[in-house]
Amino acid sequence: MTDAVLTKKQGLTLLQELISNPGFRRRFLDKPAAALLEIGVPAETIVNLSARCLAPRKEESLAKTDALTQARNELEKDGAQESLSMWIPNAQV
Repeated sequence: MTDAVLTKKQGLTLLQELISNPGFRRRFLDKPAAALLEIGVPAETIVNLSARCLAPRKEESLAKTDALTQARNELEKDGAQESLSMWIPNAQV
């Protein structure tokens, strides 16, 4: 079982890139592990994330930018949270 988590800073960086960088968003959808390396998440953390977190996904499975912005804003306000599980808001159909 894996137990790796992103730090709050890494989570905020990931959300910001998904919101503001269409190229990064496409790379994240195709190769999440490579995209995480790109934003500075250590390889040791990435290999210990759940395989489900690292699986390629379709565009429609990733939340729209407004939901990602809301998640980023909530995480930014949460001073008590020191780490973020590899949870990416997904659209619910």
